[in-house]
Amino acid sequence: MQALLRKKLTYANVVATIALFLALSGGAVLAANKSLLGKNVVRSKNLAANAVHTPDIAKNAVKSTKIAPKAVKEKNLAKNSVTAAKVKKATLTRTQLAAGTLAGLQVADAQATDVPGLGASPPNSLGTGFSLSGTTSFTPVAGKSYELLAELRGTVVDANGPGGESCFTGVQIFVNGEPTAFVGMNGTAGGEPPFSNNPVGNTSTGIGLLSTGTQTITAASYGEPNCSGSTGNLRVTVVELG
Repeated sequence: MQALLRKKLTYANVVATIALFLALSGGAVLAANKSLLGKNVVRSKNLAANAVHTPDIAKNAVKSTKIAPKAVKEKNLAKNSVTAAKVKKATLTRTQLAAGTLAGLQVADAQATDVPGLGASPPNSLGTGFSLSGTTSFTPVAGKSYELLAELRGTVVDANGPGGESCFTGVQIFVNGEPTAFVGMNGTAGGEPPFSNNPVGNTSTGIGLLSTGTQTITAASYGEPNCSGSTGNLRVTVVELG
């Protein structure tokens, strides 16, 4: 019997037997090899395109440090996904909001220090024009209302003294060349305090309700000789209402 087996056991038979064994056990061997893959063995080049899907990513696995700068665009955000609670405190200011989106927005702020002509001699019936610094113009938004606020504050000098005429001086404010508001100061040297001297004048009025296009603010002072020596500073603002 042994002699018969030795006659049948040829090289070809051995090779064929081994091949058959490998064919039958190859899947198990490959599975074993997969379980033996070391750490960091699978690299990005080994992954097929679109091979990684959302279910393959562990919860909270993608950190902010893994996202490239400016990689997340507005189109990548779900509708209503950014709420007020997600916005960092004090990061948004009025200047970052579109015109007309928030009531109480200040759209113009013009100033003048040491206004000339408050004690004009002789009086200038046409007024003494002077420059304003800051923001002197704005464009109304349809459906909104606008209020102009003005204040003239300074020192009133009744140059005629007691018994003479009182001092009255002030500033006329124009919007697009049209007289819109007046702020004045007055004083009487011989009057009873506290009404003998009023060094603050203020006013408020609506503007831009019927007109369209850019609204530009200018100013001119109207003084008289008996106010000689009077001084004042002016500020004009425009507030957008709801």
